[in-house]
Amino acid sequence: MSGRSSTKLEPEQAWTVLTESPLKGLAFAYEAGRILAWDEGSQLYLLNAQGETLCMSRAPQQIVAGAVSAEGSLIALVGEGGDGSLVLLNADFEIEVERPAPFEATFLAIDPHGRFVAVGSRGGAVSFLNRYGGPAGRLETIQPVAHLAFVPDRPFLVGAAAFGMLAGVELNDARGPGRLDPEIAWQDRLLSNVGRLAVSGDGSMVLASCFTHGIQRFDLRGRNEGSYHLGGTVSHAVPDFPGRTIAAATLEGEIAIMNSAGNVRWRDRLARPPIALEIDPLGRYVIYGHSTGEIVRLDLFGAGPGSGKGRTGSAAGDGGRRAGGGTTAPRTATGSVRRPDWTTRAVSSEEQAETAVMAITEDPPCVAMFTSPHRLELFSATGEKLGRGPEVTGVGRILRTAPGWLAAATDRSIALMDLRRSTQRRVDVSLVELTHLVIRPDSFGLATVQERDRVGRLTPSGRWIWKQELRSPVEDLAIGPEGFAALTTNEGELLIFDPAGESSVGARFDPADPPLLIEAPDASQSGVVWISLCRRSQTLSGHELRGRVVWTRNLAWEGWSLSRSGPFAFAAAADGRVQAFDRTGTVAAEGAASGTANEAFTIDERNVPLRIIRKGVHLICMTLDGRVRWRAVGEETLGPFTAGTAGVAALFGQSLAWFATGKEPAQR
Repeated sequence: MSGRSSTKLEPEQAWTVLTESPLKGLAFAYEAGRILAWDEGSQLYLLNAQGETLCMSRAPQQIVAGAVSAEGSLIALVGEGGDGSLVLLNADFEIEVERPAPFEATFLAIDPHGRFVAVGSRGGAVSFLNRYGGPAGRLETIQPVAHLAFVPDRPFLVGAAAFGMLAGVELNDARGPGRLDPEIAWQDRLLSNVGRLAVSGDGSMVLASCFTHGIQRFDLRGRNEGSYHLGGTVSHAVPDFPGRTIAAATLEGEIAIMNSAGNVRWRDRLARPPIALEIDPLGRYVIYGHSTGEIVRLDLFGAGPGSGKGRTGSAAGDGGRRAGGGTTAPRTATGSVRRPDWTTRAVSSEEQAETAVMAITEDPPCVAMFTSPHRLELFSATGEKLGRGPEVTGVGRILRTAPGWLAAATDRSIALMDLRRSTQRRVDVSLVELTHLVIRPDSFGLATVQERDRVGRLTPSGRWIWKQELRSPVEDLAIGPEGFAALTTNEGELLIFDPAGESSVGARFDPADPPLLIEAPDASQSGVVWISLCRRSQTLSGHELRGRVVWTRNLAWEGWSLSRSGPFAFAAAADGRVQAFDRTGTVAAEGAASGTANEAFTIDERNVPLRIIRKGVHLICMTLDGRVRWRAVGEETLGPFTAGTAGVAALFGQSLAWFATGKEPAQR
């Protein structure tokens, strides 16, 4: 414990680094003093013990697991999915080996010297590879191994199943160079779930973090030597190299430092539970990470040499509270975390927040929020309250926008606002079960569908231009140029309506797969006026004014939604895969699965396609290829959100937050 003049614990945060996207995992090369981290955007980070970014790179796949050798020379990553790959990197993130990963790979472990990699899978087998990617051995157990730890000073492994099994494994020399002959030395029942497995340098202390059963301690022969209980649900427990100091964290957000006898020397509560925890081999500091993206170094004996103190220091989500007093701002690896440009109290109850409907208008840019009981409020892009819309009656909430206009509707009434002239009125028309509404008051008027089978066109004042009853329910509705409108029906027809309301069948599709429909982006500059998406057949089609198919594109997945923003049409799958098409059907950008269908699509000031997603406490704005522009972390529950060319609006608890397009993220 050289370099320390006191044995009294005075923990103080030395630095905090923020990742670009929500943090997904962290590994510690304890001999080299290097920290490997990866986030949900597949961004890789290599930091030194002072919190300085040494290297950054982006993985081609979502990362399931990662590991780094103790001396930092070898890094291993496993990609997500059936076609996931196992990638071995050097300390500069240069690819040394890339090969298919074992099916359903779940974890990685690397021996301290970087000679062998162990890859576990749900099937129960652990595959060993040498540092050059060649097969080096195989271990099969009755229960799938979920956690594996190499003992640093001997050829021995300790493994545990997620529940019910703990095992010791001898690593014997096999015939041939670079190969191992793993053999189970002992196996014992473990009557609890295991969230983390860690060992001391000589293996004399094996710690299994067993949640409500505390920290179970074993020796290298598998004998249970007792347990440590912190009074919470322990998810992480790691010893230093000699086994004198233990760092532990709970799902309740507590972090604690104990000695080997189990005496708690210090504990504190964080704003959020850590998802990763590591300790310096000499017990001088701990590294922990939060899902919100903060990676924190906590010096246990006050600020030590090379700690980076004075440059950073903020606990995850706790407003900069430091263990030991004082506040400073966190550093960011990419500058992606930002505050809202403004917030304002917008709703008065959780029910209103959960059921609110939001929209962003253009020319002028405004945020509209429609809540129960039919309360419509408008806010300018600077956060100024512009007033309320006229009272509407009925069931449901529909918001539709057009440049300079906003319509708010229920199943029985429509309120129309002229935003340029600051006027508003109820459309004087009798409606029964309004199901579809599209507006373009300056040129077309309003297109409506009632009871799913009665379509009509009316003026902003409420005069019907034409009405028609259909033989099949409407799937989607769109307005085109020159007074034309189009809709798709449940019988698979694309119907085109001329300015007088005369209809014709423009195209026919499979009745079992009625298509979605939007107006084509930049329709006035191209012969393509409408774009349809047949979801099951995975077909995107461009249509001219009268409905004739001009081009067809096949998707590699089943579509879930079809929308447009600026010059692009966005086709998205239920798992978040997305492609942006221009009016000619050319793919301008595409994105991998995000794991959610709760997304919004827009463009930035340079017409770059963007996606906005909500993941837990995060609101994330990124390009389709996964590069994060910014993200915000909500201290309250994140509610509905919407995006437009002017910015992004979201509910944080009962407050409306606004993020303008084109602004640089500001540190929290």
